Amino acid sequence: MHDTIELEIEGIAQGGDGVGRHGDLVVFVTGALPGERVRATITERHTRFLRATVCDILRAAPERVEPQIKPGDHAPWQHIAYPAQVRYKGIIVADQLRKFLPDITIPIQPVIAAPHPWGYRNSARLHVDGATLGYHAAGTKTVVDLADDPLLLPALRDTLRSLRRLAFAGLIKEVTLRASATYGYAAARLSPTPDAERHALWRLATAWKASTPVLAGVTLEDEPFVGTPFVYDELAGVIFRLSLGSFFQVNHAQAERMVAVVRDALAPHGGRLLDAYSGVGSFALPLARCYDEVIAVEAYQPAVEDGRQSAIDNQITNVQFINGAAEHTVAHLSGPFHAVILDPPRRGCHPALIEAIIAHAPPQIVYISCHPGLIGRDLAPLLAAGYQITFVQPVDLFPQTPHIETIIHLRSVVGE
Repeated sequence: MHDTIELEIEGIAQGGDGVGRHGDLVVFVTGALPGERVRATITERHTRFLRATVCDILRAAPERVEPQIKPGDHAPWQHIAYPAQVRYKGIIVADQLRKFLPDITIPIQPVIAAPHPWGYRNSARLHVDGATLGYHAAGTKTVVDLADDPLLLPALRDTLRSLRRLAFAGLIKEVTLRASATYGYAAARLSPTPDAERHALWRLATAWKASTPVLAGVTLEDEPFVGTPFVYDELAGVIFRLSLGSFFQVNHAQAERMVAVVRDALAPHGGRLLDAYSGVGSFALPLARCYDEVIAVEAYQPAVEDGRQSAIDNQITNVQFINGAAEHTVAHLSGPFHAVILDPPRRGCHPALIEAIIAHAPPQIVYISCHPGLIGRDLAPLLAAGYQITFVQPVDLFPQTPHIETIIHLRSVVGE
């Protein structure tokens, strides 16, 4: 039987847990907010800290609100009023920078809040267990049934509701949904179970598309199956072709703001730009008009194909997409580069890529992080190599979750 403790919550941690103390131990409490007194069940014991989960709210914070989704492990901050979410995310970014870069004065801008705290997601990856369709429960592989998800764009909610009316049990193990925020339609990707017959899958996909006006197509894994295998969306004046497996920012409105922040930070006027971890070219293609040449490096081949086709469709001729892992590719590129954009996945930049960037010695770098806890690790060698942080701009792409995107501009001060 797990022990329970009562404690005051004094702060918020990277990852979204409330922080309190029990004797000499720090306690990270899932579901608790600063200013609350809670009763919590201990789930982990370590030498210097405990982890716990709220079981009773003894004194609620004024920022606590009623959740919209129950259960809703994929929206772990939905019990927090949105203005407070924005404030807490700013605190998390500042705390992580102070923790890992304690000797540097860093100008941190206010968090750019999302215009729509709900109904913003343009994609979803859902799991299937028999007739149960939904997300995994936190920390498990258990599928929690999802009747609806108000985080999704309307086209995706319609598509999800239509699928739930069909007989999919035994045929699929996963479904990926993607919507065009600009044009208001959706497409879907099915991952079949090992025993699923192709004709049965075709009947499911055909019935789904026929019963869902906003569903333009369904793929079987990456194979075109019924209707179109792509979604088209517009970002920063560029129309993108998107395969269902290619990465594209989930929050369209905030992605627009991110491109604007990066463009303003670099103030480009010719020269060469390197976009590492480029994906489909979310930065490379909109910024192409400001540079003489752009090199976009991306490991996922379908995203490279999407980027190349989008460049053709938009008559952009000065962007070269290279299919390869950034940590193996960038060191072999010919310079010079006048600016570099680093937008790595959640695990951050590979050390070999950081070394290659330092060797290229671009005057400016924009580093974009979706994990505040790794910012210090990735930036430390750049700072040691003579770069200086000019500003930090957090952007909330993920309302109702503790995740935060952070844009950091660095310039070289070598020789100054």
